Amino acid sequence: MITRNAGVHGGIYALICASCFLLGVVTLKWLAPDIYDFPDGRLRIIMEYGWWLHLWHFIVFPLLGLCVFLLNRVFTRQDRSNFEGLAILCTIVSFLTLSHDTTIFIVEIMSNELLIRQEFDSNYEQAQLTLEVYAILNKLRASTEWGIDLWICLISVLLFLRGRYHVLMHALGFCVGVLGIVVLNDAFPHLSFVYLYAMIAWFSITGFALLIEAKNRPKLHEGVNQ
Repeated sequence: MITRNAGVHGGIYALICASCFLLGVVTLKWLAPDIYDFPDGRLRIIMEYGWWLHLWHFIVFPLLGLCVFLLNRVFTRQDRSNFEGLAILCTIVSFLTLSHDTTIFIVEIMSNELLIRQEFDSNYEQAQLTLEVYAILNKLRASTEWGIDLWICLISVLLFLRGRYHVLMHALGFCVGVLGIVVLNDAFPHLSFVYLYAMIAWFSITGFALLIEAKNRPKLHEGVNQ
């Protein structure tokens, strides 16, 4: 069992993750559905939203990665004698997720600033540079964006083995992780929003489960378990 403070913090981290995915859904579905249409859609978003796009990238990448890393710490720092090897693997993958999201954020910001500030002789030249930049970015995503999905699979297995929470929560987490890896394949783009909704559901359920657990935990044990 985790301490009350750790449970509250973990619940907050999980709900922030859910909010990040919710923001992604709102943006991709209503605010800027052409954000990944290269080059015209991306150029329009960059020119129209400016630094707001930087803030969006910060929320959906490094903030999400950091909260996943901190949530992993909440789950793995207790009961370290049980399945310690798997817990270490979860930590490594959560750090990979944070590193990936931070790298993507840096590339997005630098490339956006390049396209905003640099003067081009023609629209064709600007469009070509956009395609070249995002060809690299998309390859980076395709090779490493499975980090958070693998983490959800691993942490679900770890929590199941430790007897934490309901088995349906672990089954949902594992299925969401597998679905996330599947949608990286270009043959399954129609499942992308299903995956995003499932991510929101899993992080929300996890967050509320942690908060309820923390609320029901007697204060008497707070100091003992710390």
